Amino acid sequence: MNGEESGLRARARAEYGARMRKFRKSLGLSHERLAASAGVTYSESQIGAVERGARTPSETFTEEIEQVLGLNGELKELLPDIHNDVGPAWFRPWPGVEAAAHSIRTWEPLVIPGLLQTERYAEQVLLGEPGTTMEQVQKGVKIRLKRQEVFSRSEPPMYSTLLDETALHRPIGGEEVMREQLAHLLTAMRYPRITVRIVPLIAGLTTGLEGAFEIAQADGSPDTGYVESSLAAEVTNRVHKVRALGVRWDALSSMAHPVNVSEKVIREAMERYEN
Repeated sequence: MNGEESGLRARARAEYGARMRKFRKSLGLSHERLAASAGVTYSESQIGAVERGARTPSETFTEEIEQVLGLNGELKELLPDIHNDVGPAWFRPWPGVEAAAHSIRTWEPLVIPGLLQTERYAEQVLLGEPGTTMEQVQKGVKIRLKRQEVFSRSEPPMYSTLLDETALHRPIGGEEVMREQLAHLLTAMRYPRITVRIVPLIAGLTTGLEGAFEIAQADGSPDTGYVESSLAAEVTNRVHKVRALGVRWDALSSMAHPVNVSEKVIREAMERYEN
């Protein structure tokens, strides 16, 4: 487990304990009285350990405590981060990297980037994986939407994405889903910390067609890259690999439309889905 992954889990456990303590005290319950409540099978010491962050809460523990405290998922929503249940092993460090970053640069040749996807668009993208189940799709969508909370931070990262024009014309989910997705993209572009630029078809590029990638920068940490292909992906902070991604991003950036032209291209694509 690397530092970012461990830190993410520790923060989630601390937040879980703080929430549990707040809701317990709001009902005037001590650890002893909570443990003695109907439906709770855990001891006073176990409850105290979870609140202190010394014990990892299970799903069963959470369900019992939420029922007694009259909650509706306020604790359960933290379990994916606590249990590091955020996708495949190779992907698990990445949400922590994104959460700590002050700037993120991305390149996406095929679909709208995950941090800017709507729920319905993300669902359709994930459904495209052969053999996937609806349970896996729903879990994947939840993870993706959770990652988007990075933009809700008091100081969100500077996010700059380069998007191949073909992604605007690939009707994932049909016209209604695409209209909603492109409208969401335009709305996101209004925020001063989010930049979206389109690499036009006429660029005739080959650089970057091998797959999507991201580069994240954070204070006190080495730059980290996330590289994706159809069969594999990798999170790395190896200097030579991240530097190569930066060079590739700069090459793609030189081919991209400026922001105002990119906005026009996106709007025209959205209008075609309205006809």
